[in-house]
Amino acid sequence: MKQLLQTSNAIPVAIEKSSPMIKYDRFGVLPTRQSLWTPETGKSVCLTAAQVSAPLAASIILSDGNDDFLSLRATGPFSTVSQNFPSPYQLKTNNTLMVRTSDEQIDCQTSGAVTATQTAYNGRTDFTNVNNAVGLHNGSVASLASALLTQTGGNIVLGYSLLPALAAYLDIEQVVIKFYCRLNLTLAVGISSMILNWRSNPQAAWTQLDQISLSIIGTLNYLTNPVEFDITAAVLGAANPWDVITTLQTSFIGSHTGLGIGNTIQLDAVEIEICTTGQNQLTLFGYEV
Repeated sequence: MKQLLQTSNAIPVAIEKSSPMIKYDRFGVLPTRQSLWTPETGKSVCLTAAQVSAPLAASIILSDGNDDFLSLRATGPFSTVSQNFPSPYQLKTNNTLMVRTSDEQIDCQTSGAVTATQTAYNGRTDFTNVNNAVGLHNGSVASLASALLTQTGGNIVLGYSLLPALAAYLDIEQVVIKFYCRLNLTLAVGISSMILNWRSNPQAAWTQLDQISLSIIGTLNYLTNPVEFDITAAVLGAANPWDVITTLQTSFIGSHTGLGIGNTIQLDAVEIEICTTGQNQLTLFGYEV
């Protein structure tokens, strides 16, 4: 006879009334086996049922010590798969029931900025069409032109809305910033530069990712193939990585030090790509003999 039990994450599971022990765990990617249920000395684990819920596809593999005996494949998103044993599956005496994962789905989402604000750089705010830097790259650009009588410059600060609705069930695997920009010099006077920055929140100091400059006639074109920076280590090094995702900003500074008309700096977009894996939830039912 079965009854319905609500686990700590409100996931309904069917259990046997004759299974007095319930083991619950939540974990992300486990490339090596992790202990889940160690019986008392001289006893064996008898497994009567198992259930997995996962936000993204993954295989959850159970083993009797080092011997795999069950693989539960959750196909996602937020799928649940169960295994009920007609008769209890008994592990070897003193063996720990272990768990690992394989074939984990990695989900990558790319977002553009939702706000673009120009602030002064060296006292200048000369970018035009700043709002063209909002969103994903699409060929519409914010532009900074050189001038005949004065140096020009500006700083475009970009804000984002990146937090996934189900972030509590996801682990961050990679975060990449992509700058779609272009620097073109038709007049070799002075230096023209693009300075690429990011910071974890509006109160933090800016971290410079790169400075790209030209002082001779030519073009550096990243409008199709962006300049990319992997900031995963910095994000995961924070006390709460999802807080960084929630508040991070990027900055694109343009500067023409030469006097003369014809040099241009363009920014199409600064995109953030976030790749995640799922937090899997496993519930085991059974007893020890």
